[in-house]
Order: sequence, then C-alpha cells, then structure tokens
Amino acid sequence: MQMPSRRSLLQHSYVVLLVLGIIAVAIIPVGIMTFVAEQRAQAREYDALVLYARRGLSRVEMVYTNARDALEQMKRIDADTCGDEYLQDMRRVALMHRYVQNIVTLRDGQYVMCGAMLGRLQPQARLKQPSWQGPRYRVWLNAYDIEDTGNPMLMIADERNAVLIDPDSLVDVVVEDPSLSLSLVGTATNEVVASWHNVKPEYALMGYKDPGSRQADGNYYVMVKSTQYPFAVVAGEPTGNLMRHWYASLRIWLPLGILLGLAAAAAMLMFIRSRGSMVGQLRDAIRRKRLVMHYQPIVDLASRRCIGAEALVRWPQQHGTMIRPDVFVPLAEDNGLIQPMTDLVLELICADMATLLQLRSDLYVSINLAAIDLSTDRFIQVLAHKLPQAGIESARLAIEATERGFMDVNSAQEVIGKLRAAGHKVLIDDFGTGYSGLSYLQTFQVDVLKIDKSFIDTVGTEAATASVAPHIVEIGHALKLKIIAEGVESEDQAQWLQAHGVQSGQGWLFGKPMPAAAFLAFLAQDRQKALS
Repeated sequence: MQMPSRRSLLQHSYVVLLVLGIIAVAIIPVGIMTFVAEQRAQAREYDALVLYARRGLSRVEMVYTNARDALEQMKRIDADTCGDEYLQDMRRVALMHRYVQNIVTLRDGQYVMCGAMLGRLQPQARLKQPSWQGPRYRVWLNAYDIEDTGNPMLMIADERNAVLIDPDSLVDVVVEDPSLSLSLVGTATNEVVASWHNVKPEYALMGYKDPGSRQADGNYYVMVKSTQYPFAVVAGEPTGNLMRHWYASLRIWLPLGILLGLAAAAAMLMFIRSRGSMVGQLRDAIRRKRLVMHYQPIVDLASRRCIGAEALVRWPQQHGTMIRPDVFVPLAEDNGLIQPMTDLVLELICADMATLLQLRSDLYVSINLAAIDLSTDRFIQVLAHKLPQAGIESARLAIEATERGFMDVNSAQEVIGKLRAAGHKVLIDDFGTGYSGLSYLQTFQVDVLKIDKSFIDTVGTEAATASVAPHIVEIGHALKLKIIAEGVESEDQAQWLQAHGVQSGQGWLFGKPMPAAAFLAFLAQDRQKALS
C-alpha cells in the first residue's frame, strides 16, 4: 500500500487546521455574547436585589427611628414614675408609635421597674448585657426576659426607658416576588435578628459574610449595611431567577453572537480564498512569465555617473496596477514559489540587459536572493547555466542578500564564498536592520554594504538613529568594503554621504525604479551628460 507523501500530509493538516480555525472564529463571538448575556443578567439581578435590600434597610431605619421617637416622648412624662398616671401615659406613647410593642422604665439603667403592658413589677427584673452600646442608646437583639413570652424581641434603651419591637416588623417589606428573602443581621454580634420568607438564618449569615455569592441553599445573597445603626440587611433570591433572566437576555445577545460569528467566519473564509487565489494567480504568473523587471539606477556620488542598477521584480495586473513586492514576495516564500520566481527574474534580466551588459563593461545589475537560495548550491548552478547562454560575464551580475536571509550561517557562508569565487560581487542589503550586522561581516566575505533608507533619512537630523549611518560608514571603511546608500532623496543627503566617503548612492534623487526601455533611455541621457 502506497503511503501518503509528506506534502499531502501537510496539505491535509493545513485543511484540518483551516476548518478548525473557521469554526473557532465562528464560535468565539457566540461565546462572547453568551458571556455578555450572563454578565448583564447577573448585573441586572444584582442591582435589583441591592435595591430590594435598600428597601429593607429603609424599613429597618424607619422602625428604629420610630422607637427612638417613643423614647424621646417618654422623657417628657412628668407623672410619678410607674404610678397610675405614668403607666397610662406610657401606654398612650406605645399606642402612638406603630412599631413599638411595649415600653418599660428602668432603674439604674438595668432593672425593669414597670411596663406599658406589664404594669409595676415586683421583683424588678435585671437586664442582661446589651448586644451593642452607643453614646446614647443600647440595643438588645434578643430580649427574651422582658415579657417572658419566649419570643425574641428587639429592645432599644436609653438610661431611663426601653422600647421593645417585634423583629419581624423590621423586615416586613412588600415585594412582588415571594421567592425573595430578607434578613436583618446585627453587625456588632454577627447574628441574625430577623428573617423574612423562611430563609434559614445560617445561610443568611453566610450571605452577610460573603455577599454577592451563591450559598449551599441555592440562593444568591447581597448585603447592605446601615451607616447609622449596627445593622445590615441581607437580601436573597433563588439562583433559578438568575438563570431565568439569563435565558431572557440570551434571546437578545445569542442571535447577535451568531450573526457576528457567521460574519467573522465568512470574512475569514473570503480572506483565505482571496489569499489562496492570489497564490494560484502568482503561480500562474510565474509559469506564464507575466512578471516584469524594473531597474533602479545606482550612481557614483563623485561623478554622478550611473554604474549599475538594482533589478526589482514587479507583478502587473490587467487593470494597469502593480501588486507591491512586499505583498507577493512573502507570499512566494510561504508557498514554495520563491525559487521559481528567482529563476524567472534571472531569465528576465538576461533578456532585458544581455546586450547592454555585453557592451558596457562598467555596468552591473544586482539581483536579490531569498534565504533559501543562500542555503544550497542550486542557484549557483542556475547562474552557471544561464549567464553563458546570454553572454553575460559573472562580474556583470551582483548578488544582494539581507542579514535576515542568513537562515543557516554555515551554508550561507559556503554559498557566498562560491558566488564570489565565480566572479559575482556580493552585497549585504539593508545593513543595520538585522539582528547582528557586525557579526555577519566578521563571518562572511562580502564586497559591498548597502545602508538602509531608514538610516539615510535621519542623516543630519536630531533623530535617535542619526548616528547609525556614520557608524556603518566607519565599519565599511575599516573592513575596506565599498558602500552604497539606499533611499537618497535630497542633495544634502548626497553631499553628506560623499563627504563621509560613501562611494555610491541609490534613490529617487537619481532615479526611480523603471522598466528596461526607460532605463536604457536613462543611460543614454547619462552618457550625453558625461560627454557634454
């Protein structure tokens, strides 16, 4: 049985990854919108529950204020303490205050002498220690021993009188949803004073200690503290309510997520198809030799005579535009087309420039090589075959390589040595933009440095990189290398470079990249200037 080739396995893996990528792009917006729906539903329920807790707190503060008013009115009674008239006034004050269940008068602040509903007491009961004591009032959260009913009461006292309140009245808040619960917690003692709608005190206390959380009873709790009194209100609701609102929110956000996911998947698919179709078009353009060459002059800075040109590949389109090399060259490198494209570039140069290079021994054309062509002898063999056929000497074709193209240093060093041995000059292009320019010069034997345009742009300015070009020039001189400055656009730059010993320049000041016919016309004008 024939085993699948490595290439077919890679293609299959690529298709699988592509499909998974499209699925992921489609699913991610759905997941995001689902998360957004959950967060919005949770925020909505949290806000509603906090509002409910604040209503409960308002109720607590209202009852507490009512009790304090009763204590203030008790101070204004002038009758004999615990006498008949006093007891009658005491009952009147209790009846006038809606939430007060009973009022008692204290001796020495701790013994109950008489009460509105109890009359005079013999013996006088002694109060326990209060749950909380402030500058004016004391609070008992569970005062069982006053009326001896066994039902806990909330008691608020000053030095002379105390009022008793049914704790349930503190959390008796009307709400449309009976599943909501409300609990009152004493912050001084961390104990539940009252609960509404059958909430278990131990879970309400957990909600008080860890607000904004779901407890084991299946309820979600929030907590609001009073800024005036030692109380906090804990409101709870079943998490089923949250899920119900999440589903409602999801009906809005999920379709949006699906639409965004489909749009993102469609956009990615279109991009992949367009990129794939561009690869196919580039492959067809190389096969049908539809690429063209432009040539940018390289001039001697001292004489301003043209001494050569850099060959730059272009991909023309049917509507007259050109696809930029920074678009299709990486595409060729990523899809195994860079070597056939380099071979075509050499063929086009031979067709364009063979006669010129035969007649003008003072001119050369440079060709850019990709990293893969510096890793093997393949292109050396292509040169050895093509150039003699075209009648072009090796010295007339220079090789340009970038620092970033030296993938395998040892192989590149060997290939560069063989190219120079065959008579080709080797230029390091874009010097200074790689990772270890000086170390490359110490490793490789080359002929020319080309200073990148980004450094030429800062010559004579205050930019941080303004010192790089002079430094590169010094390196070139120290290593006895010729130097070409790329991107020369002004006469000031040209004069600065010439003054600093740079031999050659390339840029729009001297000429833009141009088709072969225009370059030949440029050379003709250049010769006429030299003769005039």
